[in-house]
Amino acid sequence: MNISNPLRRVCAAGLCLSLCLCGCTLLEGGDTVQDAGETPQATHRVDIAQPESIDTAGGREDTAVYSQDDPDSLVYFYVTVRMGTEAEGTNHTFDEVKNAIRFVNSAHVDNSVYAEALVQVGDENGPVSGMLGYGQSASNATIRIRGNSSTTMPLKSYKLSLDDDAGLWRGQSNIALNKHAFDSSRLRNKLYFDLLREVPEVPSLRTQFVRLFIKDETAGQTEFEDYGVYTQVEVPGKKYLGNHGLDTSGYLYKAISFNFEMKEGLKNFDDPEFDPEVFKTILNCKGRQDNARLIEMVEAVNDMTRDINEVVDTYFDRDNYIAWMAFNILMGNIDTTEQNFYLYSPLNSQKWYFIPWDSDASLYRQERELKGGSGDYDDWESGLSIYWGVVLHQRFLKVEQNRLDLAAKVEEFYQQFSPQRVQALADSYNQVIRQDLYHMPDLLNLTVTTDEREELLGSIGEEITINYDLFQKSLNALMPFWQWSEDRGDTVHLSWGEAYDFQAKSVTYQVTVSQFPDMSNPVYQESGLSQLEVDLPKTVLTPGTYYMKVEATSEDGRVTRSMNKSQVNGAYYPGVYQFTVN
Repeated sequence: MNISNPLRRVCAAGLCLSLCLCGCTLLEGGDTVQDAGETPQATHRVDIAQPESIDTAGGREDTAVYSQDDPDSLVYFYVTVRMGTEAEGTNHTFDEVKNAIRFVNSAHVDNSVYAEALVQVGDENGPVSGMLGYGQSASNATIRIRGNSSTTMPLKSYKLSLDDDAGLWRGQSNIALNKHAFDSSRLRNKLYFDLLREVPEVPSLRTQFVRLFIKDETAGQTEFEDYGVYTQVEVPGKKYLGNHGLDTSGYLYKAISFNFEMKEGLKNFDDPEFDPEVFKTILNCKGRQDNARLIEMVEAVNDMTRDINEVVDTYFDRDNYIAWMAFNILMGNIDTTEQNFYLYSPLNSQKWYFIPWDSDASLYRQERELKGGSGDYDDWESGLSIYWGVVLHQRFLKVEQNRLDLAAKVEEFYQQFSPQRVQALADSYNQVIRQDLYHMPDLLNLTVTTDEREELLGSIGEEITINYDLFQKSLNALMPFWQWSEDRGDTVHLSWGEAYDFQAKSVTYQVTVSQFPDMSNPVYQESGLSQLEVDLPKTVLTPGTYYMKVEATSEDGRVTRSMNKSQVNGAYYPGVYQFTVN
């Protein structure tokens, strides 16, 4: 039966509507395709990588931050220093800034004196268009002295803090300019951090050689004065975390005098007894102001009922921890027990990571010997025994497998950072700064002759092998200990820790007490002791100042002394403990 055209059109329209409602489109020839509004059936499955756990990736930095750095160059800083306002705390002359001492009686003192500054960056001729501070006349920063013991030296280090509206320099608002007054090479710090960039387990810091010029308007200067060569080192803070792909909302502390023990000042910010000034003598909080996670970790470290590997696996990134320790050991960076490191933890992770800081004492052994300072250090101040005085490290290193893992990482680094490679890098850096160092003002305070400096630099790579060999020796050495005294009325109680032996040999002790730090003319001496204490009557120790030295000897002849060190009239006496009898 034929259907009229109008009816045919109605049927066709109905068919189209039906197909549309079914999610299909009618094509010429009667074919249909699936409507774009319907979820298609998968015809091909792609491989998607599983995301890493925050506990494995939380401390891994984004190394792209180093891509714009030019290690073989000098950057020129021009800093105009001005008297600021009392309200801002910058109403000081530059002389007052320079003369602020931050190290008294061998301890850090928070003595910060600020002035205003205009910071500009350029080349050897002056500030350059497009660079920080160019064309500006108003101050854009503050300046203060930085460092601890170095503040007592003629040539100072400085910290420039850029104002919020000043912009950033290479993503940084805090610019540390380090003089490295004790380091005649002036390149050890940069060498350390540039090598560390190749260690994926440990975040490093950006560094840059800088030539500094200062115009002191507080003294009426109208021309810039040459302050010589510095090393600019990135300061860990929230901007650092962001620049390195780390968690800007996380926890970050700078160690001031922190040995992972529960000290009296280690309290949370909301604790009624929290004293911020006391806390700053232990740690400086640079991140989230909440110490609960930190305190929990410290309590776990000091809980002797808990297995130390369980504690480390819970609260630390094991790979970061071992790599940090191994790298410092190979570089001979011995001043890393209670300071010169940061602790970082992402907000949503329980793990803590070590970030190094201030490493100009690395590869320094031969210079120390040249300057006559080798006698200031004892034999135990090398290898793994460096870390024996810190409860976390001591507990960790008492486990044999942990020592084997550390030894394996030291071996890996020794192959990666060979003496030849380190020497070549040091030589290339020396080419950048040598000419400027051998002129004023650096020449006046170089602390060695130019020939001695060249000789030291020519053997700096050898220190890698020296440190490697000392580490191997320390694996079989007696571990050092601490000494103490206690006044008990009619007697003085003298005690000392155990000289721990990985080989479990028997150990005896010799105790010497004298009124002189060189232990001459002893008032008491006894050897062959197996106990860790003696009591001396005050008929032997009359009121006055005394010095105690305990030496431990294993049955096979290995010897170690205590980690105590006394300074008398400018001279250091390793292994000597000073005490007073009333």
